[in-house]
Amino acid sequence: MQLKRSDEIAVPKRVAGYLRTRIEAGELRPGDRLLPERKLAEHLNVSRTAVREALAELSGGAYVELTPQGAVVRERDLSHVAHVFRTIAASKHSDVLHLLETREIVETQAARLAALRIGEADLQRLRTFAQEIQNALLAGHDASDADTNFHLLVVDCAKNPILSKVFAVLDDAMRSLYRPTRSEMLSEPELSAAFLGEHWALINALSDRDGERAAAILTDHIGRALAFARRRLQEELDAEPHDRGRASP
Repeated sequence: MQLKRSDEIAVPKRVAGYLRTRIEAGELRPGDRLLPERKLAEHLNVSRTAVREALAELSGGAYVELTPQGAVVRERDLSHVAHVFRTIAASKHSDVLHLLETREIVETQAARLAALRIGEADLQRLRTFAQEIQNALLAGHDASDADTNFHLLVVDCAKNPILSKVFAVLDDAMRSLYRPTRSEMLSEPELSAAFLGEHWALINALSDRDGERAAAILTDHIGRALAFARRRLQEELDAEPHDRGRASP
């Protein structure tokens, strides 16, 4: 790649874009050390200042780590995905519906894998969390944290670290936006009873190694949460004041 020196303002971004593309394409892999600034500048026909600014941009985006020995390609830890989810969650309340839909896609597939890979120790931990949820609800306490732990563990039982990371950042975004809705939902006796039954049914399906049954239970489980969230959102929209009688210009 050769870059012209004429457009000095755009050069650092073009260098960063070139390196980012190579990293995302897998040509530069985690742990690979980039050429020293001087050699990289010569190779790309740009100034060392442009290279330095490009590396700083890539460092801020978690693509490379700047060390005394030079720039090293980083292992992507999905922190950038977490930032995206947090931005979405902060944008508007209706996005909780989109987050729940995304959660259903991820968790139902995780349940299919978990049915193949789950161990007895995992099942026992799920039973412990399910019992904690039940105890909290019977005592009139908020069961949101126990419920979160239960579902995080379901995904972890798929034994796929990338899937677990994706679900963890998704759940992180949902905590601030969805927690009040979930707490309200679990406080309703009829709904909480249904949710409790689905938790135990899911454990039984995973114990039986029945991935399709586990996925179907989660589809109903999250679908119930979606229906509740849609109803609450509609109630909020109906309660908003409307401008009436305003004269047209």
